[in-house]
Amino acid sequence: MINPETTSKEQMKRLFKEFAEDYNTATLPHDKYYNMDAYEKRMTIIRGGESNLLEGLDTYDPNMDILSHTKTMKRAPTEKEVYLSREELEELRRVKIEREQIGKMKLLGMNVDSTTGVRMDKSYD
Repeated sequence: MINPETTSKEQMKRLFKEFAEDYNTATLPHDKYYNMDAYEKRMTIIRGGESNLLEGLDTYDPNMDILSHTKTMKRAPTEKEVYLSREELEELRRVKIEREQIGKMKLLGMNVDSTTGVRMDKSYD
């Protein structure tokens, strides 16, 4: 519980900003905002001291928690198919090597042909 008399104005603004964002996006963090009847029923049970009735309602399974956490942390499946043929890959490798050589040649002050290090697309007629 937050005491409004002891919190600073800056902290109150930050807390209200968080609440307003949660309210506007309908992602309030507590269960009571989503099902008031179930929340009130649960609170009357707790206030009445009948905590043994809550066993079926409020259980925590650490294995399910770990499982859900690992599901959220998993990477999206990547595509394993290669869309380029072997010849195209070799051509790209050749162009890469040529570009590295061009960089070294330019550092040495040599003249370089403008078509070197460029992959030429085949024209389809």
